[in-house]
Amino acid sequence: MRHANTRKSSGVAGAIGVLGELMITAGLLIAGYIVWNIWWDSNQSAAIAQEQVREFQETLTVAPEKVAELRTDAPPIEVGVAHGETFGVLIVPKWYNLTNNTMPIREGTTPDVLDQAAAGHYVETAMPGDIGNFSLAGHRRSHGNSFRYVNVLEEGDQIIVETRNTWYIYEVESHEIVDPSAIEVIAPVPGRPGEDPTERYLTLTTCHSVTVGEWGNDHRWITHAKFVGWMDRADGMPEQVLMEPGVL
Repeated sequence: MRHANTRKSSGVAGAIGVLGELMITAGLLIAGYIVWNIWWDSNQSAAIAQEQVREFQETLTVAPEKVAELRTDAPPIEVGVAHGETFGVLIVPKWYNLTNNTMPIREGTTPDVLDQAAAGHYVETAMPGDIGNFSLAGHRRSHGNSFRYVNVLEEGDQIIVETRNTWYIYEVESHEIVDPSAIEVIAPVPGRPGEDPTERYLTLTTCHSVTVGEWGNDHRWITHAKFVGWMDRADGMPEQVLMEPGVL
């Protein structure tokens, strides 16, 4: 009986040892995936996004290196484009030195757009310059970390949209954290579905968790901004773009 108990104990110990090794292996695989997804894949995605910004800006007439006049009359309205096409650049001066503060604005919010670190335009929302809610989605903590620092934006911070002929200037007004089903945040009047808009808004949406913050996706972080004016590229550029090296 003593030998049987010894063999039984050895068998249990062996099984525990195998289980422990499997758990360690699984942990290493998970850790490896996290490192790949957050660091390597994000760097690759960010590199693609910066190349898309460069390619887009190479098609533009160079804006004079001077501060353009901020105009408050009705701005030009951008024309809709095909899915996946780049039609502008999103510039967030507050993010300078924190992350890539410039990224392509591309049509659509599907993975083929967002996974390349772009700001994806919700296709049924307003285009820049139009009355309504110009709404963009971006990843928070993967595929380039496009909107990672959305939480540091404060009231009055600028969000700039650069297009072929125009700079559109918005200023942050508020944030909210909502359930993923709260699609009313990108309604023509944010939060008021069915109401006709009379002003121009910008809404940024990204993932968020009420428990682990930027690392989760059980909720959405929403940033609302309002249009304050526009500039013609032929007249120059916004002061914050001119002042920040590396933004262009």
